[in-house]
Amino acid sequence: MGRRSKLRRGGRAITAIPGGFLHLSLLAFLRRRPSLQAHAQLLLLGLPLPAPTASRLLRPHLRSGNPFASLRLFLRVLRDRDRRPCPVDSGEDVPDSNSFSAALAACSRHASPSPGFSIHAFLLKSGFASDVFASNSLLHFYGSFGLHSLARNLFDEMPVRDIVSFNTLISSYVQSCCIDDAFEVFRIMVESGLRPDGWTFTTLFGACAELQDLRAAKALHGVARRMLEPQVFDSGEVATSLVGVYVKCSGMELARQVFDLAGDNARNARLWTTMVSGYATAQKFDIAQRLFREMPEKDTVAWTALVGGFVRAGRYKEAVMLFEEMEEAGFEADEAAIVTVLSACVGYGNIDLAKRLHCRVGRDGLINRNAKLATTFVDMYAKHGCIQTAQEVFSGVDDDFKTLELFNAMINGLARCKFGEKAIALFDEMGSLGLCPDKITFVGVLSACRHSGLVSQGFHIFHSMEEKYGVKPEIEHYTCMADLLARDGQLDDAYIFIQNMPFKANSVVWSSLVRACMLHGNIKIRKIAEEQLLQLDPNYKLENLPLSNLFSEEKRKERTARDTEWHKANGLKTSLFSVDMHRKCNGCIKKINDGMKRISLSEGVEWADLMVDKAEVEVVLTTDPEKLCCQLSEVTKKHVKIRTESTVSEGGTAAS
Repeated sequence: MGRRSKLRRGGRAITAIPGGFLHLSLLAFLRRRPSLQAHAQLLLLGLPLPAPTASRLLRPHLRSGNPFASLRLFLRVLRDRDRRPCPVDSGEDVPDSNSFSAALAACSRHASPSPGFSIHAFLLKSGFASDVFASNSLLHFYGSFGLHSLARNLFDEMPVRDIVSFNTLISSYVQSCCIDDAFEVFRIMVESGLRPDGWTFTTLFGACAELQDLRAAKALHGVARRMLEPQVFDSGEVATSLVGVYVKCSGMELARQVFDLAGDNARNARLWTTMVSGYATAQKFDIAQRLFREMPEKDTVAWTALVGGFVRAGRYKEAVMLFEEMEEAGFEADEAAIVTVLSACVGYGNIDLAKRLHCRVGRDGLINRNAKLATTFVDMYAKHGCIQTAQEVFSGVDDDFKTLELFNAMINGLARCKFGEKAIALFDEMGSLGLCPDKITFVGVLSACRHSGLVSQGFHIFHSMEEKYGVKPEIEHYTCMADLLARDGQLDDAYIFIQNMPFKANSVVWSSLVRACMLHGNIKIRKIAEEQLLQLDPNYKLENLPLSNLFSEEKRKERTARDTEWHKANGLKTSLFSVDMHRKCNGCIKKINDGMKRISLSEGVEWADLMVDKAEVEVVLTTDPEKLCCQLSEVTKKHVKIRTESTVSEGGTAAS
């Protein structure tokens, strides 16, 4: 008699016998309808599961998002079969091609291709080498791991190939950017007499978009018109891919022709969004907005595409207004929309909107599990001088979700705000999480050392770049090190370092050396650096350098008079900010000790003077004064009163 199994339900024990009524009932149910719940009951009761029934459960496990359960079940079927004393290759024992296909689909989502190799070997052993369905699944498996040589060998050895075989191989080549190989397989397909379908051309249009080759896209479009039935172009996928390739290749007129000829079935939300995004990217905002208003059914993706176009064009105010209109229309911003509009918040200085979005994603806990969102918020807060808030966002992200981009944003933010030691500590923390720094990381941490005067730490990190991390230093890294030495007063060493750089020093390197020489009174090296600057830029003037804090009050007044004339000639604006209680200001205005101190207010400020006794800040602006006022008001809150007098022409001034 078979082994009895017991399962308690509602305080009562349910006895199940292999081959008994409950066992047979569950198997019959599974044959009619593969159910994961019924499978779970069999497992709890410890009842055997025949191979054919187990094979039918592979796809349900796969669709439920559990490919590993599907793979384990398939391997168990094979193991049970091999353990039999006299296995018989019959329909009851050998999985069919559908089972192999499901198992290989599960292998495609595995971290390693090893299970797939084992299944391929068993497939050959079981006589499925000539089964086109199983072979196509193998092609997809090898392509998903980028094993194109194995996929091509399998493809060439297939006795029978159908259109799915060609499409699978073409798709794997395109996904790996092997465009020439993809078109070669397409040529073989046509020469073999097989007629391509819409999926074939959709994939190849994507290849043309990757190359941004308008000529190739037009040629392929002509081939598609000859080989496909006219109604195929009414398919949403084909029309969208064709419009997408023309948009990517800057062929908006051709994209509009395809869009206008597309049938109602093809004009789905994705096609409309592609057109709107294309016009926005081409900065044809009037057409983009008109087309957007004509959309029969708008969604968040379409709104985000239009907002993103304004952001890329630097029209941040309009982007923010459009985003607010989207929310008023009842569309809830998703991750992509929030990331897009935060870029506009940085450019426009609308920190209020950014904070509202931060509160929203903070309530949902999304920001703690989404590194992309967290990175955007960290970057935004750091650029606005709110470094403490940026650190809070960074610390709130779970370690499992922290990425290299998130660390880079935080390190660069700390460097910008002159927290060198904290930036180095964060750099060391990356290693404990298994993250390897890249060149952007090193630019950030070396800048932190430069701004904080950490010479020894800076050189230790610089030398470890190639030796420990395999990152070859570039001109940006050498520039940081030269400036680090110069700021520390080691001007001779800085000059020697610049001379020995594997790159030709640019104007940034020499101008930083000039500033340091003026600060430390080294006339000899200063003259050398200025000669190099004049060779690189014949229009170079000393007034271009932010050196106002090096002069006495009398010299400052003389320099201000010269600067005013130079600024008028070059179209710059000078604004005077009357600052109250500046010592309590947080973020933009740094705390000072005495005398004049050069400060950095925000992006768009070339230089600034702060006189403690007069509590005034004089700045040279390269941005809109109104925008800077908004930024200062937000960061400094109630501690600052701002009055600006902007020079608009020689004839007078305008107060704001």
